[in-house]
Amino acid sequence: MEDLEKIKKIYPFDTLPIEEIEEIVSIAELKTYKKNEILFKEGSEPLNFLYIILEGEVFLEKNSQLIAHLKGGDIFGYVSLVSEMSPVSTARIVEDNTKILQIKKEKFLDLLSKYESFSKYFTKELAKRVHKVPKLRSSFQMERLLDVRIKDIKIKEPLLIKGNMNIIDTAKTMAEHDSTFCLVQKDGEIGIITERDIIKKILAKEINPSLAKAQDVATFPIITMDASEPLFNALLTMAKHRIRKLVIMDSGAIWGILDDRVVISHESKNIIFLIKEIDRAKSTEELSYLYSLVNESVIDGVMSGLDPEYVGKYIAELNDHFMARVVRLVEEEIGLPPCNYSIMVIGSEGRREQSLKTDQDNALIFEGNSANREYFEKFSELYIKYLLDIGFPPCQGNVMISNPYWRRTKEEWFKEIGRWMENPKPENVLNISIFFDFRNVFGEDKLIDELWQFIFQRIRISKHFLPFLASEAIKFTPPVGFLGKLKTEKEGKYKGEIDIKKYGIFPITQGIRVLSLHNEIRNTNTFERIRKLKDLSIFTPDFARDLEEGYRFLMTLRLKSQAKKIRNNIPPDNYINPKELSKTEKEILIDVFKKIEEFQKLLFDKYNLRYFS
Repeated sequence: MEDLEKIKKIYPFDTLPIEEIEEIVSIAELKTYKKNEILFKEGSEPLNFLYIILEGEVFLEKNSQLIAHLKGGDIFGYVSLVSEMSPVSTARIVEDNTKILQIKKEKFLDLLSKYESFSKYFTKELAKRVHKVPKLRSSFQMERLLDVRIKDIKIKEPLLIKGNMNIIDTAKTMAEHDSTFCLVQKDGEIGIITERDIIKKILAKEINPSLAKAQDVATFPIITMDASEPLFNALLTMAKHRIRKLVIMDSGAIWGILDDRVVISHESKNIIFLIKEIDRAKSTEELSYLYSLVNESVIDGVMSGLDPEYVGKYIAELNDHFMARVVRLVEEEIGLPPCNYSIMVIGSEGRREQSLKTDQDNALIFEGNSANREYFEKFSELYIKYLLDIGFPPCQGNVMISNPYWRRTKEEWFKEIGRWMENPKPENVLNISIFFDFRNVFGEDKLIDELWQFIFQRIRISKHFLPFLASEAIKFTPPVGFLGKLKTEKEGKYKGEIDIKKYGIFPITQGIRVLSLHNEIRNTNTFERIRKLKDLSIFTPDFARDLEEGYRFLMTLRLKSQAKKIRNNIPPDNYINPKELSKTEKEILIDVFKKIEEFQKLLFDKYNLRYFS
């Protein structure tokens, strides 16, 4: 019955007679998929089903590049069904418990022949797909590398030394220029010497470095390529000669050095590529370099107008892989754990809504008793050290598993959470606000399930817990004056600015968290929570849409402000300056604040908060 109601709301199925929709639901296959399952692969046999996402998310990927991010209500697979050709993309599940209704090809084609309006929709969509093909071309890996010329990307300037320089001075020169290689000039010929050459040809053979010259170790001649060549040709040349550095020429002179890390940097917006690199990294040094690429990529995405919902999920997905890789490195060093455990990310990281200012918030739960405590103390200290070495910022409030308070057995967590809920004083409410967005980033899902079950059970029997939490969401009144003008800070460092987190983002995340806990919704992402609340009729579709888009707008303003500050070497914060907004943006911001006031009134009435205000 629930599936029927969902299909009735999805265009163009909502144009079909009710009897037809009932038949579709009765004969279609409803399947639930796990994260990273593959529905079909590009180039495989033509499809036999039309796919409709009821819950969850799917990525369509071509040549390992993301070309479409599909969510609830989206329809896909029809191009292959109609054309009877192989699918041109791979469909990968990106969220656990993704529910997909699968309609057989014969039924879909029958609907196309019987209902003109239904058929017209898919005809238009096919036309759009065909029209978009040339534009998509540049987003596919091989084609993009063919389109990009070497001269279009930033590469390293050449470091040139004389061939008679001894190896000790050569190594010092490379270190001074923060370079792992340099070019060597000998009798009018140019060669190249790398750190690896020094290690293999000098140190490994126990040759006295002071007696060896750069020209004796360097490789001659160098392999070169003109800067006007496609980047793809450079990669082929590097692969053919099994080299990691290629000397680039321009007008007959050495222009720079292209190395494999520059190529990785150019490809840093490719999440599939980055994940592969993260998962096979052998050290924190490699992970640190990749982490710097992620930050650059995120800032570029924000400045180009990327949807903040996707920015958060992009950061979270990559951070999850960094953390999982660090766990493996730690386990390789100190051995496997003595029991099941879970590393949880909490706060904005748990919600997949990190800003460019976010620090790390994490917690650890493990089975057993205090006998396992010694292992996890050692594990946690090394785990946090490695994250800091990589570049993850420390939590200013020390909400990290290196702090014993955030590292407990399952029974200890039950006891502490119960204490928070029984006595919701300010510090406990703060802990709840951080912790109750938890999700498993590595380890045993069963422990997370048991935590949620315990929390929901306690909420059912508590009369005062949710009202206390809700009172936090109405604590800060949106800064809109009596005449509808924005109110800013009147003095101090942030005079003339607005704390967008305090007055906008926090009331929404806090209030949505309360309603989600009340309705036993386990999703932690605010956008997803709002959609769930709409599905449960807690919100009307219009109110849910306005709140979701308002939240999206606030997140966009904050991210863009932070990105600009980072680009100008200013520490990012949560303040925005209304003077830097356009007239339209100011009007939208005022409307969003008014919607937050409406939301706060809803919470005030629902939880009878007159006694808390």
